[in-house]
Amino acid sequence: MDKLIRLQPSPRVDNIVDGREMYQLPYPYTVAEDGKIANQDFWQGEMFAVIGFQQDPAVQRIDLWWKDAAEDPQKAVGMYLVTTSRAGNWSVHDTAIRDAEVLA
Repeated sequence: MDKLIRLQPSPRVDNIVDGREMYQLPYPYTVAEDGKIANQDFWQGEMFAVIGFQQDPAVQRIDLWWKDAAEDPQKAVGMYLVTTSRAGNWSVHDTAIRDAEVLA
């Protein structure tokens, strides 16, 4: 069985109540060792696989490739996830990874 890695994005502001920011913790990504994102029934196939991570989402450069992150998932903490769709379209996610852990 492939190793599974859970990538938890950082909380993000999703509401302001009485002048106080309210935060939402996004759903984590579960990724197989080969980079494919699990639970496609939930994600509905929009994000098919992880390519790697960027340190700065404004700079279009992969700073950490998935192969290297899969070996040591903690390297991805603080970085921005880059994924590909089944059609080959790349996306940079706008919330940094807060936690990364090996599940199996």
